[in-house]
Amino acid sequence: MNEFTLHPTLAADCHDLGVWRNLRLLLHKDAHVPWLILVPETSVTEWHELPGDLHRQLLAASTLLARMLKTDFACDKVNVAAIGNMVPQFHYHVIGRRKTDPYWPGVVWGRVVEGCVYEEGGIEELFARVQACLATAGEY
Repeated sequence: MNEFTLHPTLAADCHDLGVWRNLRLLLHKDAHVPWLILVPETSVTEWHELPGDLHRQLLAASTLLARMLKTDFACDKVNVAAIGNMVPQFHYHVIGRRKTDPYWPGVVWGRVVEGCVYEEGGIEELFARVQACLATAGEY
């Protein structure tokens, strides 16, 4: 996929964890919730427009990461969504929610409770966990 550029809002709001099978892996800077964002490296803007390989890769990655958030991070609920009204670039949220997070039970996007960001070591640790999780995908 050539000439992919991450939307400026996503670039500003997230830590870039790299690429897995043509999916840009992002970690939202708000550390109140474990919030991953997957961005297929494509110009399409809708779920149903994704080519088959990207569709399968997105489904595999989001499923594996949702399981990881539920079990490894002891989340009460995992929300997945492709909203994209504010950021037109197709992106897919995988968000671990706990009843104790400051946004519960409402939505997380568009709301910011200041004061909880990832330290460099926390980003590296989460990156390692994401990589290990996705390494289990095999031919998924």
